[in-house]
Amino acid sequence: MPAADAESGTNVGTAAAATAPALPKQPPAERAVSVLWSFGKCLGALLPVYLAGYYGFSISVVLFGLLIYMGWKHARQEKVTRLKSAMYLLDNEIEFTTAKVLRAKRDLPPWVNFPDVEKVEWLNKIVQQAWPFVGQYLEKLLVETIAPAIRASSIHLQTLSFTKFNIGEKAPKVVGVKAHTEQDKRQVMLDLYLSYAGDVEVNVEIKKYFCKAGVKGIQLHGKLRVILEPLIGDVPLVGAITMFFIRRPKLDINWTGLTNLLDIPGLNAMSNTRYGCNLPPGAPPIVSLFPLVANLRSPSSAPLPG
Repeated sequence: MPAADAESGTNVGTAAAATAPALPKQPPAERAVSVLWSFGKCLGALLPVYLAGYYGFSISVVLFGLLIYMGWKHARQEKVTRLKSAMYLLDNEIEFTTAKVLRAKRDLPPWVNFPDVEKVEWLNKIVQQAWPFVGQYLEKLLVETIAPAIRASSIHLQTLSFTKFNIGEKAPKVVGVKAHTEQDKRQVMLDLYLSYAGDVEVNVEIKKYFCKAGVKGIQLHGKLRVILEPLIGDVPLVGAITMFFIRRPKLDINWTGLTNLLDIPGLNAMSNTRYGCNLPPGAPPIVSLFPLVANLRSPSSAPLPG
């Protein structure tokens, strides 16, 4: 009986092995490329040690460079993790807020913590639907207007070109809106809670210096104040639009190419990847004004409707 059981077990194992799908074999060319790539990475890791010994540098120089590399690698991994987490949160906002898990208030959307903040899912759907066409406009603006202006600004940038522009599939989201209409009857003031974790990709190349740089992923979170002022009795009913961030927004940029150096500890603060601008605390915000009508009068001179 044990022999029969062993034989049956062997048959079952043979049948399972026969029915199991065969693992795809890697082509010889791909195997050769992977082996060469692994060998090249090993040589690249040993090259600094060899050069340090060849030129008589101290071992402390090698250790210092290794510390810089480890700090850069750690900063890169943290940045990618934050971007992926923000993308998941925006895509699963309802599931995240209704989960039966105790969460900190700062992790919840504004409309959960503040009763006077309203959801505007209809606006997010419109922006998401129009996002590809926004990308077409921005690409045309970048290639036909911005790139020629940059090339004309300096002789060193005459070979600059944008080799890739992809706005991505993730559109900005307004996670909450608070309207202020009780302060001034001649204006409408809105506070937009913006969250953007986008898969935008932009590559720039300067052929003269063999330099390549770019961006692959941006995260932006902040409260944008939009003021429609003054309200007028003619089309378009609003004289101008004023926009500014009330506080410094959080901006996280995933650099690629040569701009990867901006993720080195010490340089990442200079690249504004954390706070988005160089404004010191307490400084007035940068205000953007977009007039919609000519000969705009001041809000105080615009008559109220009777």
